[in-house]
Amino acid sequence: MLWRDEFVTVNGVIGVIASLPQEQFLFLQKLQQALVKVIKGVGGLSHEQWRSFSNERKTVDARNFLDGDLIESFLDLSRNKMEEIASPLDISVEELCKRVEELTRLH
Repeated sequence: MLWRDEFVTVNGVIGVIASLPQEQFLFLQKLQQALVKVIKGVGGLSHEQWRSFSNERKTVDARNFLDGDLIESFLDLSRNKMEEIASPLDISVEELCKRVEELTRLH
């Protein structure tokens, strides 16, 4: 990680903006894509719909954005679901848990 900064919103959201090496970002992006196939979105929305911004004038998709909450939810899955996600990423469940747990230390 090259740098990190925190932010808060008027709604009470606390977030972290972090610069990651490209290899790590690409891996986490693949993990996130695998997770949205397994984890159902809030209120029946897709993850992309849930995280996008929309008003009367425009809609902005959340692209090149890693959702730490979604990625951390991997740790709450059953062992079978973890294996379903880890297998196409060509990584063991134990190693993937370790990587996700390391990310939880960013905040």
